[in-house]
Amino acid sequence: MEFPTIDFGWVGNGNLIGMMAVLHVMINHAVAIGGSVLMVSMEYAAFKRGNERLEAYARWLSKWILIITTTAGAMTGVGIWFTTTVILPNAIGSLLRIFHWAWFTEWLVFVSEVVLLLTYFYTWDRWKGEKKRLHLRTGLALCIMSWLTMVIITGILAAQINPGDWVETLSFWSAFLNTTWVPSTLFRTFAAITLGVAVLTPLNRWFVKDPLDRHIVLKLYGKWLVVSVPLMLVSGWWYLKTLPDQAQTLVVWASGMSDFTFAFINVLGLLLMFVLGVMLMDGRTKYPVALTVFTAAFSLLLITEFEIVRENIRKPYVIYNYMYANGVLKTDVERFRKDGALAQATLSPVREVTEANKLQAGEELFRMQCIACHSIDGPRRSRVMTERAKGWSEEALASFIPQMHNIRPVMPPFAGTDEEVKALAAYIHKMVSERNGAE
Repeated sequence: MEFPTIDFGWVGNGNLIGMMAVLHVMINHAVAIGGSVLMVSMEYAAFKRGNERLEAYARWLSKWILIITTTAGAMTGVGIWFTTTVILPNAIGSLLRIFHWAWFTEWLVFVSEVVLLLTYFYTWDRWKGEKKRLHLRTGLALCIMSWLTMVIITGILAAQINPGDWVETLSFWSAFLNTTWVPSTLFRTFAAITLGVAVLTPLNRWFVKDPLDRHIVLKLYGKWLVVSVPLMLVSGWWYLKTLPDQAQTLVVWASGMSDFTFAFINVLGLLLMFVLGVMLMDGRTKYPVALTVFTAAFSLLLITEFEIVRENIRKPYVIYNYMYANGVLKTDVERFRKDGALAQATLSPVREVTEANKLQAGEELFRMQCIACHSIDGPRRSRVMTERAKGWSEEALASFIPQMHNIRPVMPPFAGTDEEVKALAAYIHKMVSERNGAE
């Protein structure tokens, strides 16, 4: 309530955050973590065999890992900060206060990662012979730093959904060392390696020409895949069991699939990925193109599904049991219902509801308490008011809003007076009627 509200309109505020987060995670997991692990593994295999062609391929990978992580990876990382800060300033402000030193440490680790990546790439020609081991150690350090960046950020993300007893203790360690952190970190680790294998395997058909080299590379990929897929499944199950009870019940709902479809797609997909790993480990230089394409597509969709589910199962909170998804503190709801939400909004031009400003007040309330997830219209039909409130009368909306959190537990309770409820209902009804061509 202390910050201006920004509405990205048709795109949807929640959609914008989700798209940026998924894109960044894909790049970070598949390239910065998974790609780095496979690249260094490949260099080690080339070093052991004295295979210069294989080393050249690892070097080629290092160029693209450097380019992608320092451009698209860095820009989407900044993009997450930008979108979340302007859309959910209260939530980001709270997380920065709670995890100040963790985020500062993560920044130092990220800088170290970039320095190591630059060092690793630009010393391929200089560190030869006896210094080759130093180059390999630099690569290993790069993998560790890339992974530690994820470890720290995962601790913060995990605390949003399961902060332990932080609400009572307000202790940094209570929030960071939450029960969800370890399984979530393990799941992301093995998912990153799986993603790296899935993305790089199809490239071997074009960039690894020698059959013997291809045999070595694919066997290496197969070993990582056969290990990572089962461990990803186990750590994912462990992660599920550490979630709050309500969050566990929302997992399938958050995916947008039925129970059967959710189980069938995920189990079948992981099984086929494991089968590909076994085939690669067998050292075959020829394998079904459809299977590799499927594995690449499925692995990217899997991490997308994970991010979407993770975001949605927190509902109605953005920080569990502390702050609702719209930035309203759980402890402030009753005060807002008594004194009014508009009275607490520092930058709102409307401080109380009158007949003259009713629609303007409703718009301000919609921006303050709804646009984090909803928009009037947009591409995500399950979230737009033109679909959700279509055919509803103003009176029906006014009756539903105060009870919506009881009817739909994923919705935060409306924090405002009866007059503010009516103003919000009037605004939604007017906008939906206009967009749907009603009188």
